[in-house]
Amino acid sequence: SNAVVFTSGGSIVTLTEKVTTEKVDLLTQKNLYAAAISMAFSDPQFYRPEDITALYRRYAEHLYRKGDFAAAMDQYILTIGSLESSHVIFRYLDAPKISLAVKYLEALRSAGLASAVHDELLRTCYLKLGDLDAASKIILTSSSKSSCDAPLNPDGSEVPTVPISRNLLACADDPSEMLAAICSLEAPEAVEALVAHGVLIARSLPRETAGVVIALCDGSYSPTAMADAAAGRPMASPSRNEYGESINLKCMKYPISLFANAFMENPKLFRLILSHCRRNDCVLTPMLRRTLLELTLDEWNSAKRTGDTQVEKLRNDEAIFMLSENHVDDMGDYEALVIVQAAGFTQGEILLYERLNMAPMLLEEYARSGTDRARRQMLAMCDLHDPDLFAEVLAHFVNMAGGGGGEGGIGGG
Repeated sequence: SNAVVFTSGGSIVTLTEKVTTEKVDLLTQKNLYAAAISMAFSDPQFYRPEDITALYRRYAEHLYRKGDFAAAMDQYILTIGSLESSHVIFRYLDAPKISLAVKYLEALRSAGLASAVHDELLRTCYLKLGDLDAASKIILTSSSKSSCDAPLNPDGSEVPTVPISRNLLACADDPSEMLAAICSLEAPEAVEALVAHGVLIARSLPRETAGVVIALCDGSYSPTAMADAAAGRPMASPSRNEYGESINLKCMKYPISLFANAFMENPKLFRLILSHCRRNDCVLTPMLRRTLLELTLDEWNSAKRTGDTQVEKLRNDEAIFMLSENHVDDMGDYEALVIVQAAGFTQGEILLYERLNMAPMLLEEYARSGTDRARRQMLAMCDLHDPDLFAEVLAHFVNMAGGGGGEGGIGGG
């Protein structure tokens, strides 16, 4: 709708109301997410429930990036049932945030979406907080479930398993004996055993469990190979043909999603496993590719804070490679953009803005950078057939020349 206003000075001003999507986009660009969500709710014609949930997630990521972890958790809870739970849980497992992880896991249980693994993790969090009464209630609640529930992926979906006899595991009284028994099984039986017992074993023997999982995922697993590894003899990795395809596999490649729950409490080790799977063309779901990107950027940020330039560069290069490789479409450009924005990974943001042709956001990043290369890229974006874009580029240059950098937007034009 339009309105014409006659001012006291004799001017005529035409006001045009923007459509809801443009209003919401403008509000989110200014980080006014509460107003954007309210606006989206008011127009169900343009915004479905899943679109509003995506706004809750962006709001949560923004608050988390600012360091307001409690407020971010309030928003993350509103995404339950849409956003994979592991995305949130991995962020809140360090000691200062354990109470917030408990809040999320309790909400997950209230929604009826908690798996046996989530229950076990909640129990562990209660124990870390010294709340023995709450932990004992979780044990009573989950013990009755665990005997009948099928193994679940991190997103709560049921995973496929094959029936086996667990006689070899019946005598295993400790994690070491249990893992040794599993390693004597053929691959399908070992997979089912690890799906059922992986959380318990990985808690005591994380690296040893990871080694078995990697072998199952890249096709190098066999009882003989496991015996060689236990004896200190090197395991032979599957070789590749001229097309880069794995050959001479000892077993089929099992998806890492089967075992992801076992490493939920050890994100650094989980990143190593996912990175190995990515390099060796193992089966990785889009969610796990996004998890790998997020964990990589977490370590990149940690290295920046501690001044570890070597690790910082390694994780930077890994993240850029993930955003550039052929499988990036599996990850989802917009989902990846949310992750790199939350991590403050400007190089990744620019790469994705370029791929998505998001000219206004790209101009802001180039102007904020202010390097010679960024200025050349801004000039290359000038299009005489798009006067709005051309004017925006010129406005950024004027603002930069005036010492304002890229933060002032186009208001100085």
